[in-house]
Amino acid sequence: MYLSSSVQKFILQVKQSLFSYKDGFYVLPYLANSPKAMIESVSRMPFVKVDHEKNLIKTSNPFLEGDCHYEELEDGLWILVSDITCKKNISYNLIYDKSLPVEYYTLSLYMNETRRLAPSALINNIVNVDKSWMLHKPGDKAINCHFTGSRSLFFIIYFSQDWLDRNAGNDGIFTSEKLDKWLLSDSGSIYLAKLFNGVNHISEPILKTILNKGKNGVKDLLKLKIQTLELMSAFIEKTSASDSDVKYDVLTNTNRRKILKAEKKLSDAIFKGFPGIENLAHDIGISTTKLKNDFKSAYGHSLFRYFQYRQMEAAKDMLSKDPELKIAYVAGMLGYLNPSKFSATFKKCYGYLPSELNEKQTR
Repeated sequence: MYLSSSVQKFILQVKQSLFSYKDGFYVLPYLANSPKAMIESVSRMPFVKVDHEKNLIKTSNPFLEGDCHYEELEDGLWILVSDITCKKNISYNLIYDKSLPVEYYTLSLYMNETRRLAPSALINNIVNVDKSWMLHKPGDKAINCHFTGSRSLFFIIYFSQDWLDRNAGNDGIFTSEKLDKWLLSDSGSIYLAKLFNGVNHISEPILKTILNKGKNGVKDLLKLKIQTLELMSAFIEKTSASDSDVKYDVLTNTNRRKILKAEKKLSDAIFKGFPGIENLAHDIGISTTKLKNDFKSAYGHSLFRYFQYRQMEAAKDMLSKDPELKIAYVAGMLGYLNPSKFSATFKKCYGYLPSELNEKQTR
């Protein structure tokens, strides 16, 4: 059935103002054709204030609260930095207006901070910070999810096809063999998890620069542009590494929300013991076979191996903060009756024993 352009516009506006509830998440829509379209779409939402002079979006609504800073660095190149705290489980729904061009790639560095209390007065305030890279072709519908109480920090770089054409090539930015193949493929996205490898030395300067504003936005736009290009180069370096675990089209999977719920349940259970594959599958409403296959496709590890990584991450955090803690005590906190088995698992994850942690950190 043919719909006039005015009717299509009306339907699109209605879709942008509605939210839905799916798989335990409130799904919030926004227009995603371009950075400008996104800003205009978000500015029409309730509980949102936009300062166009400072390029700042502030929101506090029943679902989330936080700030979003944006800057156009040059023609076809934008950066957006958002700091969001979730009040509910939320997921974003990207909507595209067919009457507008869709020409922007998006490269995101996503940091999600979740605080977990250990069942002991001696150990508390454990903070897990997940880091991941995501790169999407124009028009790709990424599914992302954020949980109640989490704080999410996004560094999102938008670049158009024209900008890419100007900067690709032997002397350009995009010179990675893997990226060149991906650009020519039918794959819509790249996902690179960085659970144990920080990029704070690159992301923190961007945050400081974009927050340093005058009456007309960021004071040092050239500095911000240079830092943004450095962040892009860091991503290319990571994907080019021989040991990089790059995933393709994972975030466009319609089961992504369920897999993220499974990951959340594993992370929340590090002091309680492995919850079991059957229990996880039942809780999130998916078969055990699909859960195992989709989880490994998304995270590169089996459910139990990933659970071990999470436990060792917590162990490293505890031992780093309090070198006086006994290794046997930390092992017991994580359910290891045999400290030797705990130490062996720790070494598999980090390449050295927990007893060698202080020596490694002082080098």
